[in-house]
Amino acid sequence: MIAKLNELLRRYRHVDKAILFLRLFIGAVIMLHVIGKLQRYDFMVVGYPPLLFNNGEASFIILTMLEALFGAMLIIGFWVRFAAFIMAMGMFVDIFVIYPTLGWLGVERQVLYIGIYAFLVIAGGGKYAIDGLFYQKKVYNEQM
Repeated sequence: MIAKLNELLRRYRHVDKAILFLRLFIGAVIMLHVIGKLQRYDFMVVGYPPLLFNNGEASFIILTMLEALFGAMLIIGFWVRFAAFIMAMGMFVDIFVIYPTLGWLGVERQVLYIGIYAFLVIAGGGKYAIDGLFYQKKVYNEQM
């Protein structure tokens, strides 16, 4: 049984590297997005919808800081499933609340992000996530 487990681990050793790449990639994209929003602050707050408060500027600041926080969580691998789930929900809000009239071509980027976030929700942070330092993986005795 140990030999079969070692064979399985050897066969899928690249999966954790792929998860790490995807986490770093989407985290970097989020961070660049946040930097772009902050660079155009004056333009962005004028037309930002008041999602959380009656004030669009307060909503912009809070949601932008949350994007940066969740992007950083994905990069370092801390609570990856939670961060990816919240970011996916944000993409659904974009599609159905912010841009409901744009059609498929207007929201295909958000749909792509939802797919990436869904993958991370399912896969978790992988071997190279900081979560591994805090949470021990459970090993189940299963017959293979």
